[in-house]
Formats: sequence, structure tokens, C-alpha cells
Amino acid sequence: MTAFNVFYITCPNCNATLTGKKLRAIAINYSELYSDGKMVCNELISEPQKIIKCPSCANIFWLPEIVDEIDSEIRATPSDEVKEEKIAVYSYKSWYQFGCNTSLIEGKKALIDHHFQLLVMLKPFTVEQELYLRRSLLWACNDLIRFEMVNKLSRLFSGSFSFQAWRRERHDRIIQKILFLKLNPVYKSNISRMIELIKVTKEKESDKAYLAELYREKGNFAKAMEIVNELHRSTHYVYQIHKKITKKSTSVFKVAG
Repeated sequence: MTAFNVFYITCPNCNATLTGKKLRAIAINYSELYSDGKMVCNELISEPQKIIKCPSCANIFWLPEIVDEIDSEIRATPSDEVKEEKIAVYSYKSWYQFGCNTSLIEGKKALIDHHFQLLVMLKPFTVEQELYLRRSLLWACNDLIRFEMVNKLSRLFSGSFSFQAWRRERHDRIIQKILFLKLNPVYKSNISRMIELIKVTKEKESDKAYLAELYREKGNFAKAMEIVNELHRSTHYVYQIHKKITKKSTSVFKVAG
């Protein structure tokens, strides 16, 4: 059973109450880490969503930092009105990933559109906020090709998939790949801006490894290899990046999980 720490948020525009959830570390059954930095725990992104679109009034606002102290915008316990059921409370699903169903192609595309629009609508923002938005856009784009295509004939002949399921899965993956290729100019432009921001704000060894990964995903293998060769120590992550560079692969890959 997945366990969460529940908190409550008040929309600063319409005062609607929203329920939020934060996954407890002790309740994580499994996690998957990908090369673009995205970690999925129990099918939820491990990093809290920092931007909310209110399901009541469509107001967009940044989520305050979740701290131990209770303030007027984020609370660990519901208000008296909520306890007494005098007002409606919007569920976590109503605003998590802006309500997009990312198990569907349409939902993945809608999430990409949301992040792209936010980059235009929320200006001006801090370097950290812009980096968060652009990283979210990167993850949303990579979700189109993140999971390996389950269309091997061995799966079909072994009985793991019916022919209809195998055919539908294959069709969906092809459509997502085509959509990803259409988004390539936006994808590469977004990565270029991320590289600029990270160069200014980050200096740790792990950040340099992530820079190498961004250059690789952008297709600049020479620069990616140059950064990898400058790193003082090799990790499993760095080794995998090096391996992908030698194969001239730009696709996101699973690091662990």
C-alpha cells in the first residue's frame, strides 16, 4: 500500500482548498531513475510538483515550500470548514500534472503544451524557477520515448500479449516517436537553454555529469565526451553516458530500477 503525507493548499486567487500528497520514503515499493534526472517512485514523480493550476478558477501559482511550519497557504491539517464538510476540496488528481492522463498519447501531448505555455506565461522568473520549468518540459518530451517499445514478436508468441494488445502498443509507440521527432526543434532549444542555466548556477561533479547527458541528448557527442573525460571519477551513470555516446545514441535511458 502506498502511503502519503497529505497537506492542504489554498488558492491565492479564489481561496479554493486543494489536497496535496507527498510520498513517504518508507512507503516506496520501487523507483526508477532515468538519465534525464527524472525519478519515478510508485508511478509518481519523486520531485513535488511546484506549479499548480487551480481546478476551480484556473489560476496558476507556485507551490510554497513544504516545511514543518504551518503557514496561510499550505497546511498539514485541514481547516475547520473542510473538517465540517462545509466547502468542497479538490483532490490531488485534479491538479497533479495539470490533470493530464499521461497514460494516453493525448495526455502526454497536453502536458508538453502546458509546460511550453508556462514558460511564456510565467515570465519573469528566477533561474531556479526557469530551470524547474525547462526540466519538466524535458521530462514531458522524453516521456514520448522513455519506455521501450513492447512489440517484440517473442512477447506475442509467448502469450504475454494478445495480438490486439501487441498491435495497439506498437501503433502507440510509433505515433509517440513521430510526435517526438516533430518536437525536435523545441526539444533541442529547451536543452540548450538548460545548459546555459546549469553552467551559471551549478559547479558540482554530478552537475557536470548531467551537463554531459544534456549534450548527448542534444546530439553534441563531441562536447559530451569532452565533459565525461574531464570528470574525476566514474560512476555507473557516467559509464552509461559514455557507452551511449560511443553508440551515437541520443535517447533517454534508465539508469537504475
